[in-house]
Amino acid sequence: MRIARWTLLLLLAFTALIQVGEGIASITRPAAMMAGLQLVMSPDAEVPITFLGLAMLIRGAVTVIALVWLMKRKAEGLFLARFIALTILLSAPVVYFRLHRSDLASGDLIQGLLLLLPALVLKHASGIEQ
Repeated sequence: MRIARWTLLLLLAFTALIQVGEGIASITRPAAMMAGLQLVMSPDAEVPITFLGLAMLIRGAVTVIALVWLMKRKAEGLFLARFIALTILLSAPVVYFRLHRSDLASGDLIQGLLLLLPALVLKHASGIEQ
């Protein structure tokens, strides 16, 4: 149970860093973000990429909140961790079917599963959630 808790805390910290970093990159330099993903930038894509960056920053902030609450052993942190994992898992099929990029979709799938598994283990193995 301790290993699952520390694994979840570590993965949440990495997820927060990834989300905030990608969010800032999407907002400050959307063309560079698109080029890094090997996608073609068009004038119509700048606004959606900026909103995507904002969404990533929000997900990063919620991840930080989950991390802090889990460190304080609040049940709400575990709920947020599972919620974040599910949103990442749900983004995998969207990325695959809209962009036809299995490499990006598999990254979301793996990250979501890595977050969800220790969160489910903690839910069932500990008294953190009533």
